[in-house]
Amino acid sequence: MFKQRLIFGLLFGIALLLMFYLDQTRSVGWPARPWSFPPGALMAITMTIAIPFATAEMRNLLAHEHVKISLRVCSISAILCMLWPWLEQISEMLLTHPQGAAAPAIVIAHWFHTVKPHYLVPTVLALAMVWAFVMYSRKERIDGAMASAGGSLLAITYLGVLPGFFLPIRLSHSAGMVVSILLMVKGADIGAYAFGRWLGRRKLIAWLSPGKTVEGFVGGLAFAAIIGSVLTHCSSEFDWWEGALAGLLLGAAGQFGDLLESLLKRDAGVKDSGSVPGVGGILDLIDSPLLAAPVAYWMLK
Repeated sequence: MFKQRLIFGLLFGIALLLMFYLDQTRSVGWPARPWSFPPGALMAITMTIAIPFATAEMRNLLAHEHVKISLRVCSISAILCMLWPWLEQISEMLLTHPQGAAAPAIVIAHWFHTVKPHYLVPTVLALAMVWAFVMYSRKERIDGAMASAGGSLLAITYLGVLPGFFLPIRLSHSAGMVVSILLMVKGADIGAYAFGRWLGRRKLIAWLSPGKTVEGFVGGLAFAAIIGSVLTHCSSEFDWWEGALAGLLLGAAGQFGDLLESLLKRDAGVKDSGSVPGVGGILDLIDSPLLAAPVAYWMLK
């Protein structure tokens, strides 16, 4: 199991680093540079591909509690919620520097600027909730209607709104900043696992996640703080202590995100959210970064 997890983690990490590298290098000079694309475009595409699979896992978890959600509606809604703030910012960038941009892109950017659809995310959430009620009304059933609406909102918020915080970070800073955040969050996961196995004695929350310990939690925070201080030491943008503080906060947010997903799985009565060998599922991979994303966004504001 550990060997499978290590191999998958290395391959997945290399693929992610390649994606971030291309996202950074191919967006330089956009839109004037030929064959360039908007900052964050590869990130957006990657998350758009991943969301339906993650939504399918969430649907399966909810099904264990006899809660039904629409995979299509929740996937499309989550993708819209994830993309929309990024599309708004990209449109503003196009209008500010239109040189070299394609005519359709300029037209869309003008539409965004004129209509200013800032409230699309809450609108999508409201429509998804209404759709859940409509689904049950068509079947002339009332049992489970509220649970379906709540499950739909959970899936869209968890898998659309939360990851959507990463794209504005990419636009305001760089792909390297997103990588640094992920390194601190995943570093806390690795540190918690290692310190828990080495020194773990006291259970953190025994009824929720028996494998997690207080020593592992503290060790994970320490490891994330070290990673943060090292990363900022290599950068002139922040002081080392700011990196250490960021590591502590993001590490804590990531571990709480892990516990949140443990709560969902325990409620559903399953060990893993999916069947990826040695890992579990997509939700098991992204649980900690999801909760850390809004924390990172407001820290960098």
